[in-house]
Amino acid sequence: MKAQRYLLETDDLGHLATQPELPAHSKIEAIFLVLDEDAKKSMRIPPKELASMTQICGDIMAPAIDEEEWGALK
Repeated sequence: MKAQRYLLETDDLGHLATQPELPAHSKIEAIFLVLDEDAKKSMRIPPKELASMTQICGDIMAPAIDEEEWGALK
């Protein structure tokens, strides 16, 4: 079984605007999730505390605690 994602759009009457190309001689199961119009238009914006950050300070790749304190190595 192989999953593929298709984004289908409909016209004013609810008919498919375009049809995807599908593999020949195969059975296809489809589950349709209708996307809200608001979901497309809404933009994600960072919190105000982060929006004002202009630079990263310090080493962001370093672990928060020393390796000896992990406990998983014991």
